[in-house]
Amino acid sequence: MRLLLHILIPSAIILIGVGGYFSLKKLVHINVFGMELGEEKKAVSTRKPRANKRPMFRTKAIPLKTQDYTIKLRSQGEVRAHNATTLTAQVNGRISNISAKFEDGAFFTKGDILLEIDPADYNTELTSSQAQLARAKANFAQEKARAKQALLNWKDAGFQEEPSDLVLRKPQLHEAEATVTSATSSVQRAVRNLERTKVRAPYDGRVSKRRVGLGQQVGGSTPLGDIFSTDFAEVRLPLTTRDLQYYTPPQKPGEHGKKNNITFSSILTGNDKHWQGTILRAEGELDEKSRQLFVIARIDDPFALKSKNHPIYIGQPMRATIPAMMLKKVFIIPRAYMSGLNEVLLIRDGTFKRLSIDPIWSGDDTVVTRGGIQEGDHLSIDRFPYAPDGAPVEILADDKLENRTTNGVSKRIGKKRIRPAK
Repeated sequence: MRLLLHILIPSAIILIGVGGYFSLKKLVHINVFGMELGEEKKAVSTRKPRANKRPMFRTKAIPLKTQDYTIKLRSQGEVRAHNATTLTAQVNGRISNISAKFEDGAFFTKGDILLEIDPADYNTELTSSQAQLARAKANFAQEKARAKQALLNWKDAGFQEEPSDLVLRKPQLHEAEATVTSATSSVQRAVRNLERTKVRAPYDGRVSKRRVGLGQQVGGSTPLGDIFSTDFAEVRLPLTTRDLQYYTPPQKPGEHGKKNNITFSSILTGNDKHWQGTILRAEGELDEKSRQLFVIARIDDPFALKSKNHPIYIGQPMRATIPAMMLKKVFIIPRAYMSGLNEVLLIRDGTFKRLSIDPIWSGDDTVVTRGGIQEGDHLSIDRFPYAPDGAPVEILADDKLENRTTNGVSKRIGKKRIRPAK
């Protein structure tokens, strides 16, 4: 039995090896798609030979042309009232009436009565002063009659020389006249005090805060409330020393730029709403800490009382765009298409050219330059960090935008997958 096993086991191993050899030999003649090598060669041979094309980049580009560019300075500040006043009473007394126009946020016009102080004492004072004036006028009339009679008596007595002032009672006459003048002044003062019991608005405006209530006793130093004018508002805007190289603010009295020459947008409401403003003047000194110069701009009708514009509020932060110097015949480069810091990727004569530019002006969205760029150059809007100078490039039309590649490597634009050009 042991001898039989020694014979059968080697024989089985040899048979298995021979069978595996023939199986592998058959599989070698079959490709992964189930096609024999001879059939694959036959299928490949039916294809047309590919042309030996030179590899190139593809990109979308924008043409560059010289044009005039107006520098726009950016600044921001808070809206403030042109006139802001703390109302105080001119007479003492108890508040007897408060107008609905003297509430927080209420509007009023010039001359409106905002509140009233009890006028009883001032009516009495006026009556008393009027009575004193009447007595003074009566006494003055009597003195004039006495002076006239004294002159007649002097002449009847037969005196030839001129009578003296004492004979003609001129001192008494002047005293009586002065008493009339004083009484008249007392009446005028009483009339003014009575009128001052009605606190009137000094201009068209709005109430910021009312500080007193009905029945409160007030005096000449008591603050009644805070108000501000509504005819126009002001914005204090800082300009840097760099900005002042391209813009000269008004310097002389009465000098200012073109009306509505700047545009405001609100930081709170976004950039969909705009207001026009005018720079009126510049402050006479630079800020000690920032070395900035502040200019004062005016916005007419800030609360949209006479127009359909959107109202603004005191203390509201605003962005300002100020047109400054115009640059002639420059190239404007969108900052989004810059290849690097002050570097652009140009397409000139069908090849790439990397160029470092020297900006004349740079803003948030654009870079303005002159040197290095030529008329007819195109600016690649794609970034090719490894594309060498002189590499051939094809400018794609809008309908070929999805075929853009970066050095033969597919990339995604939005949700579309862009495959390498073949």
